[in-house]
Amino acid sequence: MNLADIRAELEDELRWRTEELRFFKNQLTDFRNDDERKRFRRALVVMLYSHFEGFWKAAFSIYVKALNAESILCKDAVHSLVAATHFDLLASLASQKKATFLNWTPPDDPGLHMLHRQVEFLARLSDIGATKLDIPEKVVDPESNLKPDVIRKNLFRLGIPHDLFQSHEGTVHKLLNKRNNVAHGATRLGVEEDEFNELERAVMGIMEDIVKLLFDWLRTRKYLKSA
Repeated sequence: MNLADIRAELEDELRWRTEELRFFKNQLTDFRNDDERKRFRRALVVMLYSHFEGFWKAAFSIYVKALNAESILCKDAVHSLVAATHFDLLASLASQKKATFLNWTPPDDPGLHMLHRQVEFLARLSDIGATKLDIPEKVVDPESNLKPDVIRKNLFRLGIPHDLFQSHEGTVHKLLNKRNNVAHGATRLGVEEDEFNELERAVMGIMEDIVKLLFDWLRTRKYLKSA
């Protein structure tokens, strides 16, 4: 694992988004009066949220790609990452959905199929431990809105403490509410300069913390049980 390359990839993802936001903010000087600038900041709120959500997915996808490239055996990885790797298999245990891992021939009695699948799964846990981490991209899922509960779910799936961003949840709520009010037409009010700048600083702080978090998790190999 080349940590320097991964850090550069994360920081580049943050850099281009920061530069794009700065580019559009600079357009505010072209407007004739404060009312027009307030209206333009409404659009900037939507863009700020879009970059926050996009950065979240991109950064954690980089993290997942780095883990998958390491050929880590499931028996050595934290349980959340094993569950993420076998996402479809675990989902199939509660349904009749096919799973390539489950290949024992089930009994003829349809009523026993579900029980048979569960028994095979438990009997073959050592086989699961011998497989390599291969986390599917869909595990990193901002869903329809990257709300605090969605953030907690994503963190937990990737073996990171789910409450690690708890101190940022107020900012996420504020950003999401403002974005929804603008995008859904719930308010036509413009956005004051101080209000937008404060929100932007807080959101950029979260994104910078994501870079630090993922780099530290890779550097200290906290994805392994032994860590």
